[in-house]
Amino acid sequence: MKKSIKLSALLATLLLTGNAFAANEGYTVAADTPVVKNAYGECWRLPTTYDKARDGLVECGDREAAKPAPAPAPAPAPAPVVVAPKPQTVIKTVSLSAEGLFGFNSAQIVAGNQQLEALVSSLKADKLLKSVAVEGHTDYLGSEKFNQALSEKRANAVKDYFVAAGVPADKVTAVGKGEAEAKLTAECTAKKFKKRADLIACLAGDRRFDVTVETAKEVQQ
Repeated sequence: MKKSIKLSALLATLLLTGNAFAANEGYTVAADTPVVKNAYGECWRLPTTYDKARDGLVECGDREAAKPAPAPAPAPAPAPVVVAPKPQTVIKTVSLSAEGLFGFNSAQIVAGNQQLEALVSSLKADKLLKSVAVEGHTDYLGSEKFNQALSEKRANAVKDYFVAAGVPADKVTAVGKGEAEAKLTAECTAKKFKKRADLIACLAGDRRFDVTVETAKEVQQ
């Protein structure tokens, strides 16, 4: 009778252990716990080819806990909108004296004029240059026909100088105004100079050429 009871108990234990074992293959299990541990909290492992590193229990230290899925990467910040500078037209006029650049009644440019060289350098460096208009002017002395021709020759001489220095030829124009825009005639004749040289010196401001430059500057919007 006692053997029968013990056998029944053993069968019951094996049945429960077998059911638990099916769930945790490779470990010693019991009816009241998924896996049997010793007094040190260590799992009892069975000698088996069961791959604990792949299928073992995390609480037994045989397999790493599933790592949480990585957080989605933040959306990239939108690229800054770069607004290109808008060119704004600029027109400026430079008036240069013919004194020191041309001889009296001459259209031959004298080399080494610092004002002319500075103007040439600025025109060559201007990447937004649109046009250069050269106007030649004379005083009232001499005939109107002579003054007109002289002003045209001087204006063209300055134009040719610009082009030879590297300013685009299609951007440079030249025109002679003769004595039409002389400004000092009344003032100088009213002084009634006795010497012609003094009158010529007084009228120096009328012997000039005006250079009108159309360019642009970039304005940030």
